[in-house]
Amino acid sequence: MKMDPPPDVDKAGGVGTDNSCWMATASNMLAGAGYGTGTDVQARADEIYSEMVAQYGVAGGGWTDAALSWWLGSANNTWSATNPYTIVTVYGTKDKVPWPNANGAQFIGNELRRCQFVGLSISWPKANSDFGYGGHAITAWGDNMGSSTLSVNPVSVSVTDSDTDADGDVQTYDYDAYTSPNPGGPNHGNGWYFDYSTPHPFIKHIITLCPIDDPSDNELTQRVVGSYKIHQSREEESATDLHYRAWTDADILTYRTTIDWTEKVSPTITEGTPRRSITVDWDLQEYPVPYCTDVIITAEFVLPLYNAIFFDNVHFTYPDNFDPTIEELHKKPDLYWWLKTPELIRAEQIPNVTGGYVIADFDVVNPLLSGNQRIVGEYRLIHEYSYNQDPEMHEFLLAGSEGYIIENIRFGHSYGYPSQAELWEFEDWMTMVEDSSYLLGEEPFLIQVDWEGKLPYPEGEVIPPEILKEIREQK
Repeated sequence: MKMDPPPDVDKAGGVGTDNSCWMATASNMLAGAGYGTGTDVQARADEIYSEMVAQYGVAGGGWTDAALSWWLGSANNTWSATNPYTIVTVYGTKDKVPWPNANGAQFIGNELRRCQFVGLSISWPKANSDFGYGGHAITAWGDNMGSSTLSVNPVSVSVTDSDTDADGDVQTYDYDAYTSPNPGGPNHGNGWYFDYSTPHPFIKHIITLCPIDDPSDNELTQRVVGSYKIHQSREEESATDLHYRAWTDADILTYRTTIDWTEKVSPTITEGTPRRSITVDWDLQEYPVPYCTDVIITAEFVLPLYNAIFFDNVHFTYPDNFDPTIEELHKKPDLYWWLKTPELIRAEQIPNVTGGYVIADFDVVNPLLSGNQRIVGEYRLIHEYSYNQDPEMHEFLLAGSEGYIIENIRFGHSYGYPSQAELWEFEDWMTMVEDSSYLLGEEPFLIQVDWEGKLPYPEGEVIPPEILKEIREQK
């Protein structure tokens, strides 16, 4: 168990329709992370929950991530300068389909072991339908394994639940086999179903609350990712080093950078002062990159309510006998992008309001080359928007090295934060700018992404009455 005993906010009962499970889960997570006023973790969770109920009421469904973000940005949060837990992330989907992660149970367990806090969003399978029904939020606290990092999926998950205290505050449920869910009943394909009720519900997404490096930076944060696929274009020999600078024009709260070429090397990273850039050097002498090989470099920043990543000075270097004056021929184009999303007025009053992620992709073209050599890079990015920003309106700006052209720009949307593999597999494009080319230069060009009417908020967590009756009868 991550905490023993963990907080378990319960609905008050006797007040008519009560769909506040998403607030109860958010309150448990925040109290576990040290927020709230009270003599113990339960009292702190109850106090946070009362503040959320005062804001939202209890009748309407909603989303745990939105409740977390609202409270962290509200006047109730008097710990913004001292508590590092501000990063709210959703993994999975808000459609009523299973989270397609074969190692999802292991991921949940390891997030708990990494001292993160985890909420689960579940729905129930429906026969003869492509989608499930209903929704409920519960808080994960442990599993059947020990305290070491997991290398396999656990058998069970232990949770607290605002709707049941059968066997005490903590309930433990067994997962179905990922590829054989809800035995004898309906299912919607592979996923993490467990024996909570009949039929077994499935996890559609999880919500994590994680810390930043410096809690004094900002109380609201967003994750932003730039992922740049580059080509090793030196025919004569393999590259033995890779270098780049990733930066932005806001303070970087925390960061992570990777390449897909090898996991056996760690980079040398030099932080800028103030910390708005990282200069990264990969020594690949033991794992040289052959000619005509693509390598993806990825930078993930956590920023104070802002989304922009810039890559420059991206280049391979070669063995000592390589003439360094030729290096400029193999330097990759600099790229600087921003994605801006307008704020909503009184967002917390909008039913089912939630945040999400814009995903974009484009090709970088050298017009002086021909055929397959024209495309010298491909870029994908993730832009997070919060619950209080407009999901249907975004401004994309891009600048970079002069003389290059940007083509095949595409934009899509996800309610779950993609892994790097999922980012590069993504194909659900909503906007495709395929017939236009844009000249890169010092001044950015602008594309308006207009999805008006195309992204209605998904129905929030509303537990079906027959399920509620079943689990409450277990008390």
